[in-house]
Amino acid sequence: MSHRIFLAEGARIVGAGLKRKLFGAKRYRGSAKDICEQICLGCFDEKRRCYQTSLTSYAQFWARDFGRCAPALLDLGFERQVGETYAYALCVYERFGRFALVITPRGELLEFPLGTYSPDGFAFFLMGLAHLADGALVKKYRGLLEREITRFYETVVDPRSGLVRSGIHFSEAQDYVVRSSSCYSNVMCFVAQRSIDALGLSNPLAGFDYPELIPERYFEGRHFCDDERRRDYISGDASILPFWSGLFGWDDQAARLFARVLRKLDADGINAPLPARYGNTARKNRDMIFIERFNRWQRDAVWTCLGIHVLETLERLDRARFCLELKKYEQLVEEKGCFPEVLDGETEELYEGPFYMAEDSMLWAANLWRMLERPIPKSSLALS
Repeated sequence: MSHRIFLAEGARIVGAGLKRKLFGAKRYRGSAKDICEQICLGCFDEKRRCYQTSLTSYAQFWARDFGRCAPALLDLGFERQVGETYAYALCVYERFGRFALVITPRGELLEFPLGTYSPDGFAFFLMGLAHLADGALVKKYRGLLEREITRFYETVVDPRSGLVRSGIHFSEAQDYVVRSSSCYSNVMCFVAQRSIDALGLSNPLAGFDYPELIPERYFEGRHFCDDERRRDYISGDASILPFWSGLFGWDDQAARLFARVLRKLDADGINAPLPARYGNTARKNRDMIFIERFNRWQRDAVWTCLGIHVLETLERLDRARFCLELKKYEQLVEEKGCFPEVLDGETEELYEGPFYMAEDSMLWAANLWRMLERPIPKSSLALS
């Protein structure tokens, strides 16, 4: 069953990418705010009453992507749609008896890569649910949520250290990369820990001090190591997500530390031409799954989802640079007439592989729209 779903969804995604490659990306009219608004409105599936991750390639519910967008959507006034999306997803998960990263348009569950568990998918899902703050919905699905929290803990966390288990390939934002106890997934444990507390659910992660554990294991002074093997590789998500998550708080000391890390990322080309690349091809210490041979976009292409996290962090810690980088993203969206998934790091055009062209209408546009629309609200990012 899983292989059939995987092949069907894979064929549909590749088909949508090939169609863009042949006929070009969709273009929207108006300002950057107008474009982001049109994409977000279009990504709400009126039939299923839920948000899909994009208009064509990812016309599915992805827990990772929806969870990262839910706070922005709530701040923009889409509480009903966010609530309906969570009601839909939780109903499907209850029917199957488990969480999964993806719910297909046919209402089936899928993991990507096939057979891997997604710590960040579940953590982002919980984060958005905590921001929604719908006590009745949490009460209705409390049993499911606490079973899945236990599954997360038993699958992902080494109970002796509190850190992510070694030697297991988990699904992450860099889903082509094979890592061992990555810094990124450990940050997601911190995000999950706080979200579980905010939801008032039983929390097996409660005893772990992630603001101490993560820097102690991964911080090198100017950047965070990609995973526990501490290879000579500068990873964008490893160095950005600890700050974005609020691991260091939002005071002047955190701002100075983030500035030091940004200088290292800038020197390594991670934030050029825009924030942010996952890495740099000059550093080759990467273990990748076989699909990467056909689509090499997780080496040094610009991923706008990671760029959005950079902007959100700068918004809290460096307002001057935030304004500069936000303007670049605003100009990008207006120039391309869309919100691109991935950009070629050299040409700054939508990424094209042999069989695929990057999506042009990502739900991630909600986060940029929120930043363009209004100052950061107190509820955003860190859960207090």
